[in-house]
Amino acid sequence: MAHPLFRLAARAFNWPLTVLVRPYPRVNAVMWDLQYALGLWRYLDQGRDRAPLELAQRVTPRPRILDLGCGTTVNLALPPGGYRHYHGVDISRAAIRRARALRRPDTSFEAADLLTYRTDERYDVVLFREVLYYFSVDDAVGLLHRAAGLLRAGGRVLVWVYDGTTDTGRELLSRARSCGLPVHDELVGGAAGAGSVLVLGAADPARSSGRS
Repeated sequence: MAHPLFRLAARAFNWPLTVLVRPYPRVNAVMWDLQYALGLWRYLDQGRDRAPLELAQRVTPRPRILDLGCGTTVNLALPPGGYRHYHGVDISRAAIRRARALRRPDTSFEAADLLTYRTDERYDVVLFREVLYYFSVDDAVGLLHRAAGLLRAGGRVLVWVYDGTTDTGRELLSRARSCGLPVHDELVGGAAGAGSVLVLGAADPARSSGRS
């Protein structure tokens, strides 16, 4: 278990990263690399969280998964054969190097800024695990809509909040609920592990264009 001061220091980066650093991608990447180098996020590496993959498998037994803001993925359970492919994206090259070093089968990783990330691939599930806190409301909504555009037919966006009882957690869930994408489910505890998950789908093209 990490020292509580590390946990507090890591969370303290939230506001300055969002407001002061976020507009400058290169500086933002350096700041995240520094946090990983200092071990501020090491406390997240305890155990293996099975809930993200289990929820993804509700969409399809062997999903193609895009994890935006994936971090090191050390704490994410990805047993061989449980997914078709997993692609993780994070702005921190340090996090991506550690993720690649795990050498898991059927995985790939990419260092990129989520706000400018583009891909022609399509996925069954797009994960946001404790990520949207670090963006403005407008940017977070834009990310959710772009993520929904990367889904295969019937795919889902999973917005993960490990503590939905805090002010920040409630704000994030509220932000995701009101983003304009259909809410298919909301899970608290149990199948969601220790937290809350909002399950979003792609927007209806007819509604998006104002047609009935």
